[in-house]
Amino acid sequence: MQGNTVLLGGFEPSYMKKLALYLTARMGGQVQVGIVDELQSESVKDQEAVWIGSERFLEEVRAGEKALRCILLTEEEGEDGGICRYQSCEKLYQRIMFFYRQMEGVPIASVNTAGPKWVVLTTDQSVSQLLAFSTVCAQILSETAEVLYLNFSECCGMRDVFLLEDDGTDLADLAVELAGDGPVCLDTVTRRLERINYILPTANPMILHEIRAQDISRLIQAVEQSGKYQYVVAAVGTSCCGCDQFFLRASQMFHLTGEGALAACSRQEWEEFIRLCRGGGEVSVREVRLPFIEMENRGIHLLQEWADGEIGQLARKYLGFSEDS
Repeated sequence: MQGNTVLLGGFEPSYMKKLALYLTARMGGQVQVGIVDELQSESVKDQEAVWIGSERFLEEVRAGEKALRCILLTEEEGEDGGICRYQSCEKLYQRIMFFYRQMEGVPIASVNTAGPKWVVLTTDQSVSQLLAFSTVCAQILSETAEVLYLNFSECCGMRDVFLLEDDGTDLADLAVELAGDGPVCLDTVTRRLERINYILPTANPMILHEIRAQDISRLIQAVEQSGKYQYVVAAVGTSCCGCDQFFLRASQMFHLTGEGALAACSRQEWEEFIRLCRGGGEVSVREVRLPFIEMENRGIHLLQEWADGEIGQLARKYLGFSEDS
């Protein structure tokens, strides 16, 4: 966005402070977020900022010709084409980012010029095991870095496992955007789970078979150009077209497998497939055998419980965060 500045006004100070802190955290420090108490103040000079506030506040802003870009926070949903302010900070962030996208010339500057490290996981076991282990890896990495979690699996159960609120957007919406010709905005479909940034897996598994290699290329480009993430954890439960590009970028690769001849046969084919995708030669794919995963109750609390338990110890070992790795 021009000026990389957001100014909030028109509401009680506690509300604006909470929202300002959340927006600052979610935008990765790339955008300055300020609170305006008095429009007549000499400090209010930024005419290229994005102004967010109540109807009365924005009327005063426009009357003083202080702004060209305004986002209205309303008292009720659907009122005057604005955003209802009585929502979680995460939902407000999602809607605000959607409005940014409608504005001309609103790029957010890149900060992570080195690009993220890709941790890629595959499995010959159930996609539910893949979900558990991959999200724990993402949770552990998020202790010290910004992480984006992607899950390309059919019916992995992520919504129900973590009791996620469904606002109707998921990987399918991103797939439509990737198939188009316009710029790709990840922020409109990216959510927050504990410390993890994630895109909700598609509820329609057929979408995974409609994705093209060029769509994955555009996704990778959008992720790397965003500059927000130090790690991307990609769970590839379904080998969609273009998944070879994940394997090529992987700095670490894990394959979840089981005991016995059946698992060995499937594991061997997976490794051969990955070898072909990476252009032949030796492939460094670490085999992971998971213990039984407890889940007495569903909810977000599982992420930390698993990370603190046996599966978390295993993930830390494979990620290189324990002495016996």
